Amino acid sequence: MKVASISNDQASMVWNSLNDHGSYEGIGELVFDYIGDDAEVSFSDLDLFDLADELSAIRLSYLTDSRKSSGGAIDSEIVEPIHKYLTAAGLTPMQLSHLGFWRWFSNIACNHVFWHFIKWRYGSDIQQNWGITSQGSIIEVYFYRAWLRGHKMFDKGLSDPYHYAKLGSSDVWRSHVLRQEFGRDKEFVRAFLDTIYDKNGKTVIGTDELRKKLIPALRAWSSNSTFSHLSYNENLELIQILRKDGA
Repeated sequence: MKVASISNDQASMVWNSLNDHGSYEGIGELVFDYIGDDAEVSFSDLDLFDLADELSAIRLSYLTDSRKSSGGAIDSEIVEPIHKYLTAAGLTPMQLSHLGFWRWFSNIACNHVFWHFIKWRYGSDIQQNWGITSQGSIIEVYFYRAWLRGHKMFDKGLSDPYHYAKLGSSDVWRSHVLRQEFGRDKEFVRAFLDTIYDKNGKTVIGTDELRKKLIPALRAWSSNSTFSHLSYNENLELIQILRKDGA
């Protein structure tokens, strides 16, 4: 299946029109690039209706809450449907690593329903959330980040295959997992999350200790070492030692 891809300029044009006027009338005039074999069928809005419905239901369930206080819960809740539906449609990790796809998804797909979801979630004009940025900053794209959490941490051996993908606050994932070298290793991330949160998902290590002690110790240790050969239990032991004694 091939997927649509649009440029920064195209996405920005659509974003500005939606933000300023609430609509965009030029969809039929946009020329899309495609990622995938030209002979393949195109991924389209028809493949996204169930996902759009599920995200709309999530949005409705938080209408009476402050997005500032509930933001982390919202961001965790969208991980499973984003990853599940895009994977079930047959889209590949290679395709889903292209920023152009996420620009199309976030600004155009399903009559802009995903654009409105991001606007509701943040209430801001930071266009990076919608994919209007460079490939090097793709980690700042809201729905890409949700998919990546699912892609990295899905584990069919667990009773909830998305347990680790959904565990943790937005800030922990954005700043302390996805932006860090050690965040690339699945066993390390599992041990890291199990250190920060208890079995009920409650925070064990506060923000101050995390930022001022544990993360600096992990960075210092990983600058001369690697986690890739360590098991989950070995990573857990290492993190506990670094938490206590530093690097």
